[in-house]
Amino acid sequence: MKSTGKPKVKVTLSVTLRQLSQLMDESEVFEVRAASALECLQIMVRRYPSMKKWVYDNERKVRPLLWFFVNDPAMRAKLAPEQFTDPLKDNDEVILFFGKT
Repeated sequence: MKSTGKPKVKVTLSVTLRQLSQLMDESEVFEVRAASALECLQIMVRRYPSMKKWVYDNERKVRPLLWFFVNDPAMRAKLAPEQFTDPLKDNDEVILFFGKT
């Protein structure tokens, strides 16, 4: 992966999000270079356009059913929308989870 000056992070897609987006044959964990959790999502949607309808509403806003977790494998504290653009650091782990409101 070529360096872009952005941190290298791991992104995990939840099973439900992978099922809905018909990505069950794809990896569950990806390595990307992204400045924020939101940018991780944008990279994944560019890579897998089938995710788009599940993560964005008609106004291209992130659906409330999509939860972001950063460095929280127990998924106890989802990010608030105002935290979606908080800076990431090298080796951070981002989980994209399709949950319930």
